[in-house]
Amino acid sequence: MTAWSWTGLPCSSPLSKTPTCGLPARKASEAAVAADVPRRSRPGPVLALVQVRYQLLLLLRSPLGFFITLVIPLLLLVSLNVIKPPTATSLPGGLRYAQFLAPAMSTFSLLNACYVTTVTSMVLAREEGVLKRLRGTPLPAWAYLGGRSGSALVTSAVSVGAIIGTAVLFFHVTIAWRAMGYFAASAGLGMACFLLLGVAVTALVPKSDTALPIAYGTMLPLAFISDVFFPSLHAPHWLSDVASAFPVAPVARAMEASFLPATRSWPMPVTGLLVILGWSAAAALVITLAFRWEPGPLRWRGR
Repeated sequence: MTAWSWTGLPCSSPLSKTPTCGLPARKASEAAVAADVPRRSRPGPVLALVQVRYQLLLLLRSPLGFFITLVIPLLLLVSLNVIKPPTATSLPGGLRYAQFLAPAMSTFSLLNACYVTTVTSMVLAREEGVLKRLRGTPLPAWAYLGGRSGSALVTSAVSVGAIIGTAVLFFHVTIAWRAMGYFAASAGLGMACFLLLGVAVTALVPKSDTALPIAYGTMLPLAFISDVFFPSLHAPHWLSDVASAFPVAPVARAMEASFLPATRSWPMPVTGLLVILGWSAAAALVITLAFRWEPGPLRWRGR
C-alpha cells in the first residue's frame, strides 16, 4: 500500500514520517518544469503562468493544504452560524450575525490561502532542496514567486466564492452589489499584504515541522482581536488599537463594511490603508534582505 505525505506525494514507506517523504518525486517534477524553460525559450509571463498551474496541482494533491485553504473556512462559517456567540445578538443596527460572518470568513480564507499556505509550503520546499535546485536553473526568481502569487489568488477567489455562495444559499445573506468593488479592492490589498508577509516569515522559520505552528500562532491571535470571528464591540479600546496596528483588522473591517447596505463609499480609512502598505513594505524589505533559497541559519544580506 502506498502512503502519502501531507504534500500529497508518495512516501517510500507507509510508516514514513520524515520531512523527506515524497522528496524524489517532488524534486524530479519541479526540476522538469524548470528544465523546460531554456528548451522552449518561453517569455517571462508564460513562465509565471506555468508556475501558477504547477502550484495549483501541488495544492490539489496536498490533503492538508486543501483542507486548510478551502475546508476550514467553510466549516467555521457553518459552525459559527449554528452556534452563535453571545455578542451575535447585539450587533448595531440590527445587523444579522450571518451578514457579518460571510465577509469575516472571507478574510479568514485569505489568511489561510495567502499566509498560512505560503509559509508551510515554501519552508517545506526549501528544506527538501527544491528551492535550491530551482535557483540553479534558468527559471527567474520572480517567475517562481509570481507563480505562487497567482496560485494564492486563484485559491483565494475559489474559497471566497464558496463562502459567499454558501452564506447566500443557506444563511440568507444579502449582497450589496454596489459595494462589491470595495470588497474586491479590500480583498486584493489583503491578499498582497498577507502573501508578502508569508514569504517574509519563511526566512524566520527554521524547519518545516515548525512552519504550521508558527503560521497559525502568529495569525490566530490577530484574527481573534481583528473582527474576524466576532465583532469586537465590547473589546477594550486598547485592544482595538493594538489590532488596528496590524493589517488583518483594516482588511477585515473594510470587507465587512462592504456587505452593509448603507455603504456607499470606500470603507477603509486612510490610517488602515497606511498600515497595510507599511506592513507590505516591511515584508518586502525582509524578503530582499533575508529570503533563503536553501536550508541554513538566518543571514541578513549586506552584513
